[in-house]
Amino acid sequence: MIVRLGGAADQSAWWSFVETYEPFLKHLVARHGTPPSHVADVTQQVLISIARSIDGFSDDGKEASFRRWVHQVSRNVVIKYMARQRKQITGQGGTDALLQLDQQPAIDDPALEDQYQHELIVWAAEKVRSEFAPTSWKAFWGTMIEGRPVAEIAGELNVSAGSIYMSRSRILRRIRLVLDEVMQ
Repeated sequence: MIVRLGGAADQSAWWSFVETYEPFLKHLVARHGTPPSHVADVTQQVLISIARSIDGFSDDGKEASFRRWVHQVSRNVVIKYMARQRKQITGQGGTDALLQLDQQPAIDDPALEDQYQHELIVWAAEKVRSEFAPTSWKAFWGTMIEGRPVAEIAGELNVSAGSIYMSRSRILRRIRLVLDEVMQ
């Protein structure tokens, strides 16, 4: 089912996903500290966020990879929701909501956070890939995503190290813009 979600046209996969995961997501959203009267709305926001970013999901080969990814997406949506609520409403249950959020277990696994950030960058990179020349893209991908040395990639592509740094800079700037749009 997860593989079929990547193609947004597969309505039956999305219906199955929502039917299967919505109760889990509601529980997760409530556990993150969302007020009971807003759980349904925030759950819908989580589903929308998953739909927008499912193409960026990549199984890391570890147990419960998708569930961890869904947990992180839902946590980010709840954090953004709470931040918006804090800006919009002052003096109404702020302390109670904050205490409830503080009681939620945090994911203190730096590896999980690093994985999330990596997947987010890879997702955004794929969104902007068509905007760049193949050589620039290979230089960026090889050095930034695969972590290979600049000199090695420069030799393979028959370009200067300076041109690799310029390509990386342009692509990273574009990726940051995409991420800024998504994270607002």
